[in-house]
Amino acid sequence: MQNTVARTALQDEPEFTPELVESPLGDAHTIKDALELYRLSDWGFVLFRCTYRSQEKWERFVALVQGHARDCFEEAGMMDVYARMRWTVFEDAAALDGADIVETSRRFVEWVERGPGGRELAGSVFGPSMARAGGPSMATAGTPRHEFFLHVDEESLESVVDDAKARERGGYFSTMVRAGNVVLWVPERDREKGVYCLEGRELEEDEMCDLAKRVRIDDLVSLYAGLQVSPDLWYWLRWSDDNIFGP
Repeated sequence: MQNTVARTALQDEPEFTPELVESPLGDAHTIKDALELYRLSDWGFVLFRCTYRSQEKWERFVALVQGHARDCFEEAGMMDVYARMRWTVFEDAAALDGADIVETSRRFVEWVERGPGGRELAGSVFGPSMARAGGPSMATAGTPRHEFFLHVDEESLESVVDDAKARERGGYFSTMVRAGNVVLWVPERDREKGVYCLEGRELEEDEMCDLAKRVRIDDLVSLYAGLQVSPDLWYWLRWSDDNIFGP
């Protein structure tokens, strides 16, 4: 994963969105630059827990995910940036046990557009565009935290906490979802009724790949930095047991 550094924006052009460009300084520096350039108070990942068979396994999964992120910033000597990392975890056994990516995407969009997720961006450079649009939206969010999330189902959980599966070539992963793409697959007439469902719609493999990817949990910080620079990096990642992170 290539690394990045920020380029400053013109102060007298409020319509201009500052651009993050590549640099050899490292992923931790990329995220620090993004926080400063976009005037973000914090950053981090949103997780949806969609399996409830074992609390012990879930806690181990979360500890491993957080541990890999912490290691990245300890190595870079940038624990001040790690301290601004937020782990937002949605847990609801009654509503989310076995939930599909359509349901979790619906809840994620709700969190961004009508919940605390969008309010996090009020003081950022994305605030004016959100105000002009009438409020936060997936189109104006501007950060990986507000566009992508981790959908942790039983398969993802076991691929991490089961030692044998974790060592497999396609193991040690979580499913990452691009919520805006999922919502676009739901017919508009259904969205207007509050119905989010893909029933009856058969997705080709390349179409499914636009919605969700398998990503290694020890690559999450690097992936976050890359997606902050260019969300289009998403389309260079593919869902594959042989190569779960990369083109």
